[in-house]
Amino acid sequence: MENRMTDLSPRELLVLREIHLTGQTTQNILARQFIEKEIIVDVEGNLNVTSKGRSLLVRGSPSMWQM
Repeated sequence: MENRMTDLSPRELLVLREIHLTGQTTQNILARQFIEKEIIVDVEGNLNVTSKGRSLLVRGSPSMWQM
């Protein structure tokens, strides 16, 4: 993951979107990184996007439109 919190790679955005929609992901390494950076939280095995994560997802949305 990049150092700046405002920039996520397209892959990171897709994983964050997956977590937002399903509460789960198979990308465990990214999930741990997101938890460490407080982008998501793990509540009894269910992943939830934090307000910081939602902000990143909204900011990154235009880059996902081009995919």
